[in-house]
Amino acid sequence: MTTKNGHVLIVEDESVNAAVIEHQLKKLGYSVAGIATSGEEALALAQKTKPDVVLMDIQLEGKMDGVEAAIAIRREMGIPVVYLTGNSDEQTLERARTTEAFGYLHKPFQEREVHSTLQLALHKAEMEARVRDERKWFATTLRYISDAVIAADATGAVKLVNLAAQQMTGWKEEEAVDRDLSDVFQILEPETRMPAECVVTRVLNQRPADSAKFSKLLVSRSGTEITIEESAASIVSDSGDVNGVLVVFRKYRSPL
Repeated sequence: MTTKNGHVLIVEDESVNAAVIEHQLKKLGYSVAGIATSGEEALALAQKTKPDVVLMDIQLEGKMDGVEAAIAIRREMGIPVVYLTGNSDEQTLERARTTEAFGYLHKPFQEREVHSTLQLALHKAEMEARVRDERKWFATTLRYISDAVIAADATGAVKLVNLAAQQMTGWKEEEAVDRDLSDVFQILEPETRMPAECVVTRVLNQRPADSAKFSKLLVSRSGTEITIEESAASIVSDSGDVNGVLVVFRKYRSPL
C-alpha cells in the first residue's frame, strides 16, 4: 500500500547500496515498489508497479543503462526520475542532463537529501500533471465551441484548427498544422476583393490584443466564399513575449 510520501522504485545494481536506500526510504515514510538491478528490469517493474517516482542509478550494467531506462520510463509512463550519481563520466552525465531529470542525488547522500529531493520531484511532477490537464481542458474547449478558432504561432504557422474552423475553411487540422495561416485562413476585403492584411501582422502591430470585429470574405479551400466576422488576439506569455495569434470567426450576422 502506498504511504503518504509516495511509492518509490529503486534502481541500483549494488545490493548493499540498494538495501541502505530502501531502509532510508521506509524510515522517511515512503513505500518501496521494488528494487531493480538493470535497466530492463527497471522498465518491467515500473510497468507493473506504477511507482510515483523512480530512483535511478545512472551506471547500470547491461544493454540498457540508467539514462536509457529513464528515457523509456518517462516516454512510456510519464513517471518522474531522480538520478543516483557516483563516479559517472562527463559524457554519461551530459546524456542524463538532456533527459529532463527531476533531480540528482550524489553518492553518498544523507536521509534529508533523499527526502527533500524526492519531495521536490513529486511536487514538480504534480505541477506538470496539472498543466497537462489544463492544456487538455483548454484544447478540448477550443475544439468544440461553436465559433471557428485557428491558433498560430508568432511566425504564422498554424497550430490548431477547431472543428468549426475546419468546416468553414475546408482544411482538416492534420493538413493545416504548420502551414502558413494565410494559406488556411484566406480572407478578402468585401469592398475591393483584395487580400486582407495578414492577421498575424495586424495583431502584432496592435499589441497586446485586437478585439475589434472585422467583416471579411473567407475563401474556403474549395473556393466557396463566406462573409464572416472575425476578431484576433495575440497570445502573450507571462514575460510579455508574443507567442502567437488566436483568430475567432463566424458567419456574418447582419444587424437588424
